[in-house]
Amino acid sequence: MIPCPKLPLRWLAVCAALSLCRLTPGQELMELRLNDGRVLVGVVRSQGPDYVVETREALVNVARRDVQSVRDRSALQAALKAKTKKSGDSAFARFQLAKIARQYGLEPEMWRLLDSAIAALPPPDRETGDSLRRRLRDFLAELAPELLPVTARRAPTAKRVQALLRLCHATTKPGKRAAIEELLVREPNADQVLREHARRHGSFRQRITAVAALQRRETAGNTRFVLRTTVLDRSEKVRAAAAEIGRVGVTAEDVAYMASGLGHTSAKVRVRTASALGALGHRAAIDFLVQAGPHAAAGLRRAPNDAGASRGHIAFLNQQAYVRDFNVEVAAAAFIADPQIDVLQSGTVLDVTVVGVTEVRKIVYAYRSALKALAGRDPGPDPRAWATWRERLPPKTKPARTRAR
Repeated sequence: MIPCPKLPLRWLAVCAALSLCRLTPGQELMELRLNDGRVLVGVVRSQGPDYVVETREALVNVARRDVQSVRDRSALQAALKAKTKKSGDSAFARFQLAKIARQYGLEPEMWRLLDSAIAALPPPDRETGDSLRRRLRDFLAELAPELLPVTARRAPTAKRVQALLRLCHATTKPGKRAAIEELLVREPNADQVLREHARRHGSFRQRITAVAALQRRETAGNTRFVLRTTVLDRSEKVRAAAAEIGRVGVTAEDVAYMASGLGHTSAKVRVRTASALGALGHRAAIDFLVQAGPHAAAGLRRAPNDAGASRGHIAFLNQQAYVRDFNVEVAAAAFIADPQIDVLQSGTVLDVTVVGVTEVRKIVYAYRSALKALAGRDPGPDPRAWATWRERLPPKTKPARTRAR
């Protein structure tokens, strides 16, 4: 019998733990702490005298003698659970736990913690809220390995943008959706690709994500593109989302740019423009809506070739018989006058094509709803009286703000 060499108890525990790590990739997650202080998280498998750790980025060979301690998935989950019990329910605490979960390689737990952190974020007007948002966004920008495979991360810009947008679907949670948006915001030279997706893609969720990324990218013309989306997009959900996205930072110049749609020849564009102005929430739109109200029916375009338009006519006629001429006939040395009778018609004929009484009512209702949303008061059903209503409207006062302590 060959005597077994005596090994330290800690080394025996490490060997026993590593003996359980003969796994194929994807079976189980392990954390290896090395003697030099490094921590490797990934799938561990045996390869001769060494162990191969499959991390997010690459395969790392580790010698057995360099391993100090090992924790499997259950041990990592237990450690994270213990930290969760000691932390609070604030957004900052959840954010810190999400970072720890990522260090442990616990991606499902990380996404759940990010969801709760985003839900608990304070209002953006607070200094602490802005600071936390910046730190959270920097962290989200590091999550490309969790979202995209290596081939997609190394692909051209158009392919990366497309791969990220494909992750936006009905089951995408807030944390993952925020990470996708942040990566799109920081993607270099992606404005044109995002605009094409925002206009042409079939999924309204992907179009909303592209619009949100464009709004935050510092490129000239993106803000106006988002504003046009509030009118031009075929989906009401996208138009409403674009208005909510563009609401932050909208100026009086933007309102004037949008107000040109109130005089468009299409009734649909007028209605959508009024709805967008009401959703954007800038009070500069009140004057434009009041001025456009009495002219809601002016300049509307008819359908091509009167297709689909209602047409009719009415006639008010008077008929009177009269002798137009005589035909003279000679018979038996006598002249006989044969009168030619005709009918004289006089009166009025009206032929009309109805552009759309219902459309005009929809336009007026849209203007009225937008004014009510902007001013908090109903201007009434008669657009001709809106100017008087506007004069009596009190100016909006800014709420008092106290210094943050």
